[in-house]
Amino acid sequence: MSGRVLEAIFRRPLQLLLWIIVLPVIGVAVVYVVFPRSYQSTSTLWAFHRYEVIGLSGPETDINSTPAQTQANALDELLQAHEFALSIANATDLPSTLSAATLADPYLRDNALFSEISQHVVATAVGYNLFEINYTNKNAQIAQQVVQETIKNFGLQSQGFSSVEAQLLLEGGQTQLATARQKAAQAAATESKYITSHPSLTPAELQADPQYALLHAQSQQAQATVQNIQTSIDTVNQEINAQGSGSDSLFKVLDTPGVLAVSRTKDYLYGGGVGLGVALLACILYVVTTSRSDRTIRRPLDLQQLIALPVVMQVPYLSSESVSFLEHSSTQ
Repeated sequence: MSGRVLEAIFRRPLQLLLWIIVLPVIGVAVVYVVFPRSYQSTSTLWAFHRYEVIGLSGPETDINSTPAQTQANALDELLQAHEFALSIANATDLPSTLSAATLADPYLRDNALFSEISQHVVATAVGYNLFEINYTNKNAQIAQQVVQETIKNFGLQSQGFSSVEAQLLLEGGQTQLATARQKAAQAAATESKYITSHPSLTPAELQADPQYALLHAQSQQAQATVQNIQTSIDTVNQEINAQGSGSDSLFKVLDTPGVLAVSRTKDYLYGGGVGLGVALLACILYVVTTSRSDRTIRRPLDLQQLIALPVVMQVPYLSSESVSFLEHSSTQ
């Protein structure tokens, strides 16, 4: 069988070699024509400090991560929010890349834009304070626009997101403060009324009066409650102010978004590899089909496999001239 395989290979070696060469070339050409070039936009930023969220216990952050990593993580989380992702997409020409059917349906449109931004905009920490924002698109201008808008929205909205809980604390604190002030005013009025209703009592006698002592203690406690709530509100406001109100206090853009064509070496290798695989498969099928369909008798064993008779004599190889001579002699 191995002899038939080798004969099938060497019978048409040029044809097999042509397949091995041409099909990978066709695969590379298909990648070049069908799949357009992609462009990657990258911007490098410097994180001034760790990304913090103001909570009940004050500013909260991941102290085990670098400032760059905390900001990159915060941006990745924000990109998973529909409002944040859509605010980026709608500020660019990205919607123009969608099909007409998708644009006609607001639900499909928003989902398509959200998926594109949330899955393909990537923030990566590359150093202690250094992190990058990357996005790849078939349109170089759109790739650059998306990275620019991501930086802009991260700077504008990240501060607000980091202080959401703080704003809730302030709202709750203001409500508590109003209630506490009302109670303090009522306690002070009750104490004053008691003093007015007992004009004969001297200050020393008032201090010794158990009823007045209770009213005075309640008034002092109410005032202390007001002061404590006010102090908590002032602390939260100081923490919010310490974070700043813009991106300048969070990060600095070192390299504005640039655009580079993505290397297509891997795509070409993939296309050539697929073409080579198809060529090898075609060669194998050709060799197997040719060798299995070959019924030529070359050895006594080949003949014995076809008929159940022993081989008595094997005629040696004769040239065409000798065969003609024998045929001519046998006819005489």
